[in-house]
Amino acid sequence: MPSYIIYCRKSSESEERQVLSIESQIKEMSELAKRLDLHVSEILTESRSAKEPGRPVFNQMMKKILRGEVKGIISWKLDRIARNPVDGGSISWALDQGQIEEIITPSHHLRNNSNDKFMMQMEFGMAKKYVDDLSDNVRRGLRMKLEKGWLPGKAPIGYLNEPRERTITVDPERFPIVRKMWELLLQGNPPLRIHQIASNELGLRKRTRTERTGSAVTLGAIYKLFVNPFYYGLITRKGNVYQGKHKPMITEDEFWKAQALLGRKGIPRPKTHRFAFTGLMNCGECGCHITAEEKINHYGSHYIYYHCTKKKYGLKCSQGAVQEKDLEAQMVEYLNNIHLPKKLLDFGLTYLEKQSAENCNREEIYKLAREKALRECERRLENLKQMRLGDLINDYEFFQEKRKLIDEKIRLAGSLEYPSRGALCGQDMTKTTLIFAGDAKDRFVTGTGEVKKSIISEIGSNFFLKDKTLSIDVKKPFLLIQKSLNSPHAENSRFELQKSVVNTNSIGSQSPQFLLMCSLVEDVRTFYLEKFRAENGESVRHAA
Repeated sequence: MPSYIIYCRKSSESEERQVLSIESQIKEMSELAKRLDLHVSEILTESRSAKEPGRPVFNQMMKKILRGEVKGIISWKLDRIARNPVDGGSISWALDQGQIEEIITPSHHLRNNSNDKFMMQMEFGMAKKYVDDLSDNVRRGLRMKLEKGWLPGKAPIGYLNEPRERTITVDPERFPIVRKMWELLLQGNPPLRIHQIASNELGLRKRTRTERTGSAVTLGAIYKLFVNPFYYGLITRKGNVYQGKHKPMITEDEFWKAQALLGRKGIPRPKTHRFAFTGLMNCGECGCHITAEEKINHYGSHYIYYHCTKKKYGLKCSQGAVQEKDLEAQMVEYLNNIHLPKKLLDFGLTYLEKQSAENCNREEIYKLAREKALRECERRLENLKQMRLGDLINDYEFFQEKRKLIDEKIRLAGSLEYPSRGALCGQDMTKTTLIFAGDAKDRFVTGTGEVKKSIISEIGSNFFLKDKTLSIDVKKPFLLIQKSLNSPHAENSRFELQKSVVNTNSIGSQSPQFLLMCSLVEDVRTFYLEKFRAENGESVRHAA
């Protein structure tokens, strides 16, 4: 006879740390089944991520469902059952085909009807979106860490991961031992001999998570150590090379001498000279990439020129070269157009914080009202169910009213989440944009080539070079700043700000500074808020 199955799952991955333990889920679901007087034939548990298909216990449960042995599933939340479209589709299809009668969670009883299946698909979709967003954030974080000069993941032997600052530090115990191993290699000792010396005489051992020392380092690990450019200050990841900020153990010359001793003479050295703006621009005439080269005149002076690669077949490009200093001068002019003087920036940030505090107060009031409306909607939904159980209304009236209440509940639940997130996103992005506009020009002038490329890439896209003139599609937030700075109020603001420090208490609501910064801040914040709403779909628009 078909009966109910309790399914509990917890991933061992970091994003699942706040989820109830399996023991807690079993306790909660058993009590729920007892309250509902449901016969549970089996409790299935597994500790495995649901991001991808292939969970053995879940597959075992699906086989039971296909054999008609399961009446319903009891689980803590729908995202415990599935977080990928394959498993979610299997459950939805089983419910749609009547292979199971219902899926029960503490907050939902989902049966084979259009409203319940719609809600189930929506929750599965939200679970999938959470996984995708998390993956994107992790990859973005890894790229950022590499660009800052730090190795993501476990540090090589001789170094330690610093958990608080998330950097790489020297291992005081193993660093001198590994340095001695490099010296032995450079003296001509073979890796096998070095492995014996390190294990038996120097006492080199692995560092484990639970203990300071573990087993001896293998010979294969010794070979990997001697070909790792991390030890002279470079980080390699997926074909890219990054300059590390950790303390090098050896010099670059020592590393390449070691490679020659190991018989790895064919390994190409990373390029030591990198041009700042290669890979950024395209030719405005033929569309080919812009490359760079260094020239030295007969006086020994060095010049860097950027020019079109002219590699488009059948098209003759007439564009000439432009010196890097002239190119940088044009970039500085773009940055100067969006530059906020410090005193004007300080006033804008103060105004933004004041508006944020007021918005938070209003949002708190709105949130309380929405929470009250949501509780009232849930109460009405429960009353509607009781009326149907008491035959006070027929099926048609029940489903008509239930659909309205569920739609209202979904709208209210979404409004509790998205407006505050959107406002917070708009606030943070506006502040970041203003600060960037305030110091971008100075950082560009004094920064390295990588810093300059990063700054100019931040303000726009579609960089084209034609007739020695650089054109950029400036991003809208910076266009809004440029427009405000070119307004009549801006000239007065700049003139007055040179005379005295901005006093936000004494500046009147009709002063040039006030008008300028109100317009600028509100325009930029509105842009980010609308962008947030567009990226988060219809539910956000309804919530707003």
